[in-house]
Amino acid sequence: MLDYTLKQLQYFLAVADQGSISAAAAASHISQAAMSQALTELERIVGSQLVVRHRARGIVLTAVGSHFLRDAKALVRHAEEVQGRVIERQDRLVGPLVIGCYSGLSAFWLPEIGHGFMKPNPGLEVTLIEGDGGELQERMLDGYLDAVLTHTRHLVPRAGWTTVMSGVPYVLVSQGHWAAQRKTIRLAELANDDFVSLDIPSVRDNQLANLRESGLDPKIVWKSSSLEAVRGMVAKGLGYTVLVQRPPVDLSYDALPLAVLEIEDSVGHSDICVAYIESDRPSLRLRAFIDFCIETGEKKEREPAGRKG
Repeated sequence: MLDYTLKQLQYFLAVADQGSISAAAAASHISQAAMSQALTELERIVGSQLVVRHRARGIVLTAVGSHFLRDAKALVRHAEEVQGRVIERQDRLVGPLVIGCYSGLSAFWLPEIGHGFMKPNPGLEVTLIEGDGGELQERMLDGYLDAVLTHTRHLVPRAGWTTVMSGVPYVLVSQGHWAAQRKTIRLAELANDDFVSLDIPSVRDNQLANLRESGLDPKIVWKSSSLEAVRGMVAKGLGYTVLVQRPPVDLSYDALPLAVLEIEDSVGHSDICVAYIESDRPSLRLRAFIDFCIETGEKKEREPAGRKG
């Protein structure tokens, strides 16, 4: 028979997440004294100190506490899944679902998720977190997220995944570019042109390496972490870029026309996928989300050229 309670584990997770007993107590809507007592009792039961308390700097996990944290997360998550399955057997999607989304995909996918998945399922408590695809997956593997919408080139070890849409790189140029009237281009033809880079970690670590493997070492002159800023600079004639995501219209924010060129070379794809922790019994919520992304990806694939997201 277990001596500690699920509530004590939840309080311990709150302390680890918030970084202090007072913040965890506020987040859990209990008194600081009650939170401290629950943590002390849990440490007594497991027979080890889990945290070091600092009056001015909050708490720091001990080595035992760090290992116990991973196990506690798994236990609490499993308990939530057991409760969720009871309700899901009534064919209702309910409960928490934390989804990460690679920032380069958010403008194309978050509106779809909100309208097509969250709104029809009001019983779900969906939290959407944007960021770097690799970093989000690491948080997922640590138990903080249920799934991450990202690119296959961003996948990290130990993550399972399901591809939901193909991602084919293309070259984007202004209407005044020397190749704007063409339909296709070889990457080597762009060797001397200025390159406008989408300056985010996943692009720096994956796309640029991919281009160099394909024979093009881009001459990076302009950078921005904003997709629309990159498209705007290209539209102004500052250089070309290579992207995967394509907005519905080939216009910049200030309504300047852009031209899309297919790449003739063999260049690595970066398909869109849902990454998750592989399990023999994934929750109905997670399965429903993956199915929704597959259906949405198929719909996007059927859209006419120039209207894919």
